[in-house]
Amino acid sequence: MNMKSQSSVKTSPGGPSDVEAIICPAQPDPAFLSNLHGDGFASAYEQHWNEKAMAEMLAMTGVFVHQFSAGFIMTQISLETAEILTFTVLPSQRGKGYGAVLLKTAMQHAFNKGATRILLEVAPDRKAALGLYRRAGFERTGVRKNYYAGPEGKRDAFLMETGLGTELNFR
Repeated sequence: MNMKSQSSVKTSPGGPSDVEAIICPAQPDPAFLSNLHGDGFASAYEQHWNEKAMAEMLAMTGVFVHQFSAGFIMTQISLETAEILTFTVLPSQRGKGYGAVLLKTAMQHAFNKGATRILLEVAPDRKAALGLYRRAGFERTGVRKNYYAGPEGKRDAFLMETGLGTELNFR
């Protein structure tokens, strides 16, 4: 897919074409993002980032947020590498293509800032997220043992990566 503003990402009715513009605010609101994060990561083993933790993440060098009212993606760009720090869409809005649009937007932004690759960690049981990442060209590169901690114990994370270039590989 050409890295232009057009999107050939598949969406369903009520999906991204109906959403307000995805924005990259200069000063994202930590409280807003913390609330979205908590609603998006409500499982027993994932602890959401509170407002203080979100503010600390936002204060780091090279961190960018792309958001709309029902989701956001936070990336950090350092030289040629971008990393997805966190990414969520409200459960009630999943399956409509919002995640694909957010991911594509963040990948294009990272490419425009000079990144040549993008990395992430994802829980192995996040089937929809894994599918989205694979459609975007991500490949599994390893496992981070006991990465996620929560009341039900620790869980591993898959490490995934894809290159960035003039084309996005959404399939």
